[in-house]
Amino acid sequence: MQTSERPLGETPLSATAAQPEFRVVIAGGGVAALEAVIALSELGRSGLEIELICPDREFTYRAMSVAQPFGIKARPGLDLAAFCSEHGAELHPGRLAEVWPQQQRVLLDSGEEIFYDALLVALGAVPYDALPGTLNFRGPADVAPFGALLDELEGGEVRRLVFAVPAEVLWPLPLYELAMLTAHQLGERGVDGVDLSFVTHEPGPLEIFGSETSDHIVELLHRLGITTIVGRTPSRFEDGQLWLDDGSRLQAERVVSLPGLRVPLVPGLPHGSHGFIGANAEMAVDGLDRVWAAGDATWFPIKQGGLAAQQAEVAVAGIAAAAGVEVARTPFRPIIRGALLTGAEPEFMRKEVDGEAGADVATAPLWWPPAKVAGRRLAPYMARHWSQHGGDPLLPMEDLQAPESEGHDREVEHREALALSLRWADVDAHAGDYRQALRWLDVAEKLNLTLPRTYEERRGQWLERIGHPGYAAEDSER
Repeated sequence: MQTSERPLGETPLSATAAQPEFRVVIAGGGVAALEAVIALSELGRSGLEIELICPDREFTYRAMSVAQPFGIKARPGLDLAAFCSEHGAELHPGRLAEVWPQQQRVLLDSGEEIFYDALLVALGAVPYDALPGTLNFRGPADVAPFGALLDELEGGEVRRLVFAVPAEVLWPLPLYELAMLTAHQLGERGVDGVDLSFVTHEPGPLEIFGSETSDHIVELLHRLGITTIVGRTPSRFEDGQLWLDDGSRLQAERVVSLPGLRVPLVPGLPHGSHGFIGANAEMAVDGLDRVWAAGDATWFPIKQGGLAAQQAEVAVAGIAAAAGVEVARTPFRPIIRGALLTGAEPEFMRKEVDGEAGADVATAPLWWPPAKVAGRRLAPYMARHWSQHGGDPLLPMEDLQAPESEGHDREVEHREALALSLRWADVDAHAGDYRQALRWLDVAEKLNLTLPRTYEERRGQWLERIGHPGYAAEDSER
């Protein structure tokens, strides 16, 4: 058998590099699963059979749901059947019900049985209410309830709101976004007299990125008028009081929190606390042959899309080796990339979890394309999927050098590029070239993750002008 050693994803390998009819079964339909499908397809479709087990028909981009209550239109999802067809994979609707590792076979809840040569478990996790009585923001399902809360704040019905991070949540960035976006909108609309607080068990806000970054986040919260309480764990909310672990209480009319996560038990898999699946640094599942895991279902305590994609890349390298394809293999060394929506400029943060160096923080992107979910393959794929004009070639996501500590020239250039993109969008729209105007908005959105509210509204109007399929007039209403 001929083999060729190349870095994973740089150049598609020939069909002779893998064993014929080597069947890779992926259970799941989230970030890790999709990243793995794209990576495997780049190894050579004729050498690998890729099969995806998923109960959903569509992949939803959950990471941007925090922006929807504030007038940012939801990003289009992915039709999984079309996605699988594009990448030479077969979609099996259903859920993973049982794994028989000795027989290399899985059972679906539909009764279907599938044999595998390699199995990637990317089931994700299901949310549960870690702080009863609060508004648990789980994603798209809670956009409407949070929007109703914003209406109550603006109408004066709620004057004291607390954002609280439960002990179970180790990736609280979405809650910081909700707090900052709320404060920013209230300020824009001239709503006074609302007391906003943020309480977290962390030693400092987003301490996972280091103390300097945490101090920076404290300053951002302060500017927005948000009182920050750190090192305290909220335990329960009842009768208008949020109880903390030290016995103190905060007065609150409403509390917003994030859910805890757990993994449903699947017979045949080694589940630990809350159902999470143990795996080694190469993402091979503990005690099982030819079974890998990636994403929120794994033991790794930080549950985040970019990390799920990194785990999928590591797992795919192991799967490729099992298939006889020699690729560069490295263990899982997590790098956290976080894009924080603030209502003004986003804050891009990057840090190697086990590294001694501090975090990179900038208002200019630190990776390209600058997606919320920093998947090496999924980020550029989604960027092209959302583009109104077909998008750029599918080059892997790359890290960018952080701006210099003095001058921040690239951050200035970034702001100028953003302003120029919006200006030319207006110029082309005024000239009647709405398609070109929409392309400029694509550029601006890529630079800033979201568009200003006025340009979200203009995009809706311009899409209507060109008769964009699937766009309804009511989508532009805020």
